Amino acid sequence: MLLRRFALWLCMAALPCFVLSCKPSDQARDTAASLARTAHDLHEYYAALSEVITQHEKLERLQNALLGAPLDAQDLAQLRTAQAEMEKRADLAKALADLAEAYAGLAKSDAAQQASQSAANLGIALSGIQQLLGASYAPDALQHSGALLVRLTQHHSERRMAQAMDPTIAALSDMFSQEKPVYCSINRTWIGLAQSLALELLRRNQADTSSLMLPALRPFGLASRLPEEKLSPGLEAYARQQIQEQGQTEIAAHDAASTELEQSLKEAARQVHALAAGEHSSAPPQPRSLAVEHWTELIH
Repeated sequence: MLLRRFALWLCMAALPCFVLSCKPSDQARDTAASLARTAHDLHEYYAALSEVITQHEKLERLQNALLGAPLDAQDLAQLRTAQAEMEKRADLAKALADLAEAYAGLAKSDAAQQASQSAANLGIALSGIQQLLGASYAPDALQHSGALLVRLTQHHSERRMAQAMDPTIAALSDMFSQEKPVYCSINRTWIGLAQSLALELLRRNQADTSSLMLPALRPFGLASRLPEEKLSPGLEAYARQQIQEQGQTEIAAHDAASTELEQSLKEAARQVHALAAGEHSSAPPQPRSLAVEHWTELIH
């Protein structure tokens, strides 16, 4: 709590000192645009992971009701803690995106207010990040980098602003890389549990497989109707194949999103560091990640 209040005080105390005196250079504007896009992708990614954990807890309860598997209070508590950390990381990414967008639009009349509020929000978010269970990364550097963001509201120099943001972006990229195996484990565990329960429901004839028939019926405006008796062996085998293949497709989509996002964060950190060091960089703004968009659409 003291760290959270300190981060907020650091960011808010310097608000009157913020001065806008020039437009950002093309390099600064491109760097900020790339960072904003990457931060938006990161927000969507963490929000989707939070939803994955929510669905995992529901599956644990379904497994208890369906199979009588015991509900472990410690496991449920760990799921809720992990979900809370994903939500914190989503909030951090949103605050970073807002800050990058404000930096990219320094010529706007309300840029000072936007940047100041975004810096304050980011400082609060940084101070609340805790170590993720199963991850080797300790977020001390990320938490302490929030104190350096005060420079963003003290100086109008784009290089000084980049110097203030440099440690935060580097620490965030490092955190993602070190926590990525945990993200993948969270996703794979959820899919594995969902697959096992789906197969069990199919075995009990408690799964509606009518959607598998839609490709043949939809062109003619027809709807499927399942008989009351047990599914035919062929249709049941087809349903089992779909469960397995769709699970593997989701896992591959998450792995691709994680890898692409990790690369985007490293590139954003490189561009911010180059700007902070006064090095010329002609890299065009990074586009939004199609892999992240694809995976998050599968989840939501």
